[in-house]
Amino acid sequence: MQRSRWPVAVALLAAAALTALTACDYVTDPSPEPTTTASTTPSPTEPTGPTGLDGPSGSSEPEPAETETEPEEPASPTPPSEAEMPGEPVEGFPEVGTSLVITGVPAQEVLNLRIGPGIEFASVARLTPDTRLVATGRNRDTGGAGLWYQVRAGEDVGWVFARYVAEPGASRDVTDHFDPPPSADRPGDLVDLVVERWQPGSGDDEVVVFGPVVIDDDLQVRVDVPATDDSVVGARLFVVAARDDDGFTVTRVTATQLCARGVSGTGDCV
Repeated sequence: MQRSRWPVAVALLAAAALTALTACDYVTDPSPEPTTTASTTPSPTEPTGPTGLDGPSGSSEPEPAETETEPEEPASPTPPSEAEMPGEPVEGFPEVGTSLVITGVPAQEVLNLRIGPGIEFASVARLTPDTRLVATGRNRDTGGAGLWYQVRAGEDVGWVFARYVAEPGASRDVTDHFDPPPSADRPGDLVDLVVERWQPGSGDDEVVVFGPVVIDDDLQVRVDVPATDDSVVGARLFVVAARDDDGFTVTRVTATQLCARGVSGTGDCV
């Protein structure tokens, strides 16, 4: 009789899944991580020996049951000292009190806030793309692991990878730039048309950070379009489109500059 190959196939699939998850963790960390986690089922506890009146030790009385105790709360991770941190401190942007936004993180993902400047440090919070941040003025260049900023997110304080934060500049109505207004049957197609009109040839680099959602027959979506300028991370486009017979047609677009080195008095990146 031919032996079943199911156990081998399952083992291979499990190994492949583990490899994929590991690779994904390195790709998306310290960038956003998916919020869903795989559940596991614990295996049943195996007996340590024969049971019965004699008990495992061979005595004539059964062993007393173990007393259950309340599990202790896990200790909070301890922030590393200055000497334990990799790299060197960096002065300048962002200075203490600078307001920052998360950029380039898809709406369904999160950004790790870590206890230290590097992926080797524990994550103390997972930040959704709409989380507002305030810089503490401590910045660290770790060399190969890049530049990290220490920020405050509500009551949490930790480090974020600099690539995924920026200082927002002025917001301007740029609807006139989209004449004639783009139309599409599907929200995703409309976003592609808007991004291509805003920055031709940008390809698939845009990141939807909010929506798309429909509110009172108006489609709303917020999308980050990266830039190649050293001082400009990109632009955040807030798109409003009305539902019509053709699907959706753009009625308003607002653009906010996302700045990598600070904002001038006029709201432009410096």
